[in-house]
Amino acid sequence: MPHEIEATARSTAEPEVIFKHLCLAEAWGEWGGFWLRARREADGTEHPNGIGAVRSVPPWREEVVAWDPPRHYGYVARTGPPRRRALVDVTLEPQHGGTLIRWRGEVEGFPGTGPFTRAALRRRFGTYARRVARHAERCEPGCPARLPGVL
Repeated sequence: MPHEIEATARSTAEPEVIFKHLCLAEAWGEWGGFWLRARREADGTEHPNGIGAVRSVPPWREEVVAWDPPRHYGYVARTGPPRRRALVDVTLEPQHGGTLIRWRGEVEGFPGTGPFTRAALRRRFGTYARRVARHAERCEPGCPARLPGVL
């Protein structure tokens, strides 16, 4: 049975700046705290970072399923074995000179692990939302999200 998880964070950065950091796999290393480098494995159908793009940060692979810059970004994440799947939506809402980041997911957990799965993923989604919020506020000139053509 899928678990629904939501976490939020606020940033003084504009939605477009945050969106660029979400959609560009090469920028994830700037804010994500991942041990391995993220990379795009396949381009999207209408835009390299858009719908259909496949990115990976082992052991996860993600496919972009929603692309509405700069407000909505969604992906399906898969890992395995054992196979796990998450349908995730990140919405960026302009709010009082900044952005409310809402990171929502529907995640397939392992039987009997409901409370643990929800708590662990709520913490993970919250960490991602806070990290991208803070990084976008102080993004340095060398960050990949500043390159032309991201959106």
